[in-house]
Amino acid sequence: MISTALLAAYTLLVGLAAPRLLRRARWPHRAPGLAITLWLGLMTSFAVSLALVVHHLVVPERHLHQGVLGILHACGVGGTAGLGIAVGSAQMAAPLIVALWPVGRFAGVVLRARRDRRRHGAMLDLVARREPGLAATVLDHSTPAVYCLPGRSRRIVLTSGALKALTPPQLQAVLAHERAHLSGRHHLVTGAAEAFARAFPGVPLATGARAEIATLLEMVADDRAVLAHPPRTLASAMCEVAAGRVPGFGLGAGGSTVAARVTRLLYPGKSPHPLAWTSIAAVALAAPMVPFLFACGSAAG
Repeated sequence: MISTALLAAYTLLVGLAAPRLLRRARWPHRAPGLAITLWLGLMTSFAVSLALVVHHLVVPERHLHQGVLGILHACGVGGTAGLGIAVGSAQMAAPLIVALWPVGRFAGVVLRARRDRRRHGAMLDLVARREPGLAATVLDHSTPAVYCLPGRSRRIVLTSGALKALTPPQLQAVLAHERAHLSGRHHLVTGAAEAFARAFPGVPLATGARAEIATLLEMVADDRAVLAHPPRTLASAMCEVAAGRVPGFGLGAGGSTVAARVTRLLYPGKSPHPLAWTSIAAVALAAPMVPFLFACGSAAG
């Protein structure tokens, strides 16, 4: 049962301790794309580890220390037939459900968001107007707001209040921010974080990932926008549209994270050292495989 204990300890470490350390760190705001990769790696690692813990608990003791071969044997592969196949399949049902549970939640989140965007788009077709010069849809509303609707029928939406409040350079900077969201398919990443939070409610890794990834994606879009526009222009534009409300299925330049993002744009810090960047990237990519080392480590012994 050593492997089970190690897996359980690792699951607790990833689910409870790792997100607290990551949220306290300063480097994620200097390398938001890398930080998102690490969050996703930890989420995957947690789900895999939890599934393996369940596998070790439900599979007979003689299979616990046979690594991948033991898993295959429990599935009925490798000379097991008849009743053994049925028993092995039943035993594998629990860990498979645990592993596929967040995947199912992700599918539900994506489908629900697509339906909501479709309804919102139909409403915009009735009450808003196209602005060909901006490649955007303008909604008559006094509150300055800019957001995008990703997906197949993607579009950028801005209010008439935003057109009045923003100067032409500010408007172009904000539009570049929204185009970065669309081209980067950021809605899929936010959907993954939202699905993980719904699959494992109350787990610090889930709640932390949902909050932090949303902020980090805005910073990624900011970084893409300032490649062609001055940081001060984008920062001032974000302040103008900060009060605008964005639908939950959309992505916007304003919101509650504006203060931190403006500070970051006006006073950028140094990027992580290349060695640190490489080390963090290696951890993020290797994290999903770590649980298998604990699960199958005893077989090597």
